[in-house]
Amino acid sequence: MNDHHPSLVRGYGTALLVSLGVTLIAMPLLPYLDHANIVMLFLLAVVGVAAGYGRGPAVLVAVLNVLSFNFVFVPPHFAFAFENLQSILTFVIMLMVGLIVGQLTARFRYQARIARVREERACHLYEMARELSGALMTEQVIKISERCVAVSFRVKAQLLLPDDHNRLQPPLAGPEQTNVDLGIAQWCFDHNDPAGMGADALPAVSHLYLPLKAPMRTRGVLVVAPDQGRWPLIPEQRRLLDTFTVLIAIALERVHFATVARDTLVKMEAERERNSLLAGLSHDLRTPMTALIGLAETLTLELIAEQSPYQESLTSIREQAVRMALLVDNLLDMAKLQAVGGVRLRRDWQSLEELIGSSVRLLEQSLRDHPLRVALDPELPLINCDAMLIERVLVNLLQNATKYTPPGVVIGVTARVEADWLSVEVWDEGPGLPSGQELVLFEKFTRGHAESSAPGVGLGLAICRVIIEAHGGRIHAANRASGGACFTFTLPLETPPSLEIDDESDLEPT
Repeated sequence: MNDHHPSLVRGYGTALLVSLGVTLIAMPLLPYLDHANIVMLFLLAVVGVAAGYGRGPAVLVAVLNVLSFNFVFVPPHFAFAFENLQSILTFVIMLMVGLIVGQLTARFRYQARIARVREERACHLYEMARELSGALMTEQVIKISERCVAVSFRVKAQLLLPDDHNRLQPPLAGPEQTNVDLGIAQWCFDHNDPAGMGADALPAVSHLYLPLKAPMRTRGVLVVAPDQGRWPLIPEQRRLLDTFTVLIAIALERVHFATVARDTLVKMEAERERNSLLAGLSHDLRTPMTALIGLAETLTLELIAEQSPYQESLTSIREQAVRMALLVDNLLDMAKLQAVGGVRLRRDWQSLEELIGSSVRLLEQSLRDHPLRVALDPELPLINCDAMLIERVLVNLLQNATKYTPPGVVIGVTARVEADWLSVEVWDEGPGLPSGQELVLFEKFTRGHAESSAPGVGLGLAICRVIIEAHGGRIHAANRASGGACFTFTLPLETPPSLEIDDESDLEPT
């Protein structure tokens, strides 16, 4: 330790002065003290120098004190006397005692210094853990980590975090900005191994790159740059630095999952409130809309009998009322489908031809301006499904086609068997879907043309997706090569139950 002491020259100079001083102090006391007491004074000087300056100066003062004692206090005075055995024995014992006392004292001093250093590092570790435990945002974790590492190791520190594509982002410009090599940092992040100064990979680099390993994944890279060109990183410091990186990684992961949990909770609460609002509005609107449609139909019959010129206007009122009723039904259906417990299916064996026919009858008024082409495989099997929900899917898809295609445009329904699936397509020859919106269309409150004059709030396709997925199928949208849009959904096929038919011979009389 003393070879690296910053005040090495001062320690050895003090040893010379202490040896000279104790000799000068002991000379007037020679008539009053015997040699044993004077030896104690010299040993006390060795202890003092060892406690203050370490092992090297203590050895020097021990040797000088032995020589001074022999030169000044052992007869003949002011001359070195090593002729007799007593002088030699006194010299050897005094030197050994001085060296042993100096060694022990220096060792205690070294241990005390190590204990202080470890206590200081433990305090730094505690302070960092305490501050990181209260961090609620990633920016706070970055600021606390860089400051604590810089103070604890007397270096410059930078924290690099990845983006959504696992590419490390450069640090923000600041007074403590270091010359970070993003290529090395990215290699360290991808391979989850240290790199740079003191590491196995790229040891010639002047910076040290450490991955922030958390329990779930690597959260970033800590870049450490020494203030001077050379930084003697001893193993104990390296272990402490690795502990710091673990604390930082765990803090980043905790903040990440806390953010995810908070966002999820907010979304759940918003979804719950929205579903409650939709259910309440739907129930409150359904009754007056039903009454409005009934009154419109009654008035239509009366005006037809009277041959009134207002028949067309009343027909338009009825159509808008029916459209509004379908919108209310969609709102209520979405609220029910997303209620606690999910979609509850009432499955039964159904004929797809009957479901399509029922859907077309419900949209008879909307489809009157569009030629309808239905192409069904003549050997379509029965499907095990909830008839009302699948009918709702067909109605929504057909209604969606009528809203976004001009009058006179062909709308078609095609169904066929593909392996173990029943594939149903609802297509048109209209303008098609907006580019890049094929997946987004099935999100709630999303419309293909946000500024379209077609009525609706963007729930029909979202309801279709929920229903089809509840049946174990899939639904997607695409543009047809010949023009127009095509919505395809598939349902898994199951083996229908066998029909038990009584043998006719059992019915014949014997």
